[in-house]
Amino acid sequence: ANNSVSISEPSNGAKISGPVKVCLSTSGVSVEPAKMGVNKGKGHHHLLVDVGLPKNLNYPIGKDANHIHMGDGSKCKKLNLKPGKHIIRALFAKGNHVPYNPALTTEVMFNVK
Repeated sequence: ANNSVSISEPSNGAKISGPVKVCLSTSGVSVEPAKMGVNKGKGHHHLLVDVGLPKNLNYPIGKDANHIHMGDGSKCKKLNLKPGKHIIRALFAKGNHVPYNPALTTEVMFNVK
């Protein structure tokens, strides 16, 4: 199975006003709340704002202003971002917040007006 994650909005190169609504979709894996635990082919989204992917995919994803957890199983998140250029990376992870390896990730670059 070719598992992947994609960002349906915003579109790459978009010039948008905040707050920025980020929506994600998956192929081959399904989204569920983190409290459901670790289940094969399932997990939840994380948004990495203006930071690179973790060097080591064996550890849980941190939680701070640049690492947004969507552990409630949501597929869209509104972010308040400063004006300027931003890169958001999506990273899909298991219920314990440990990413899949190889990483299920994609990125989008856009400008906030």
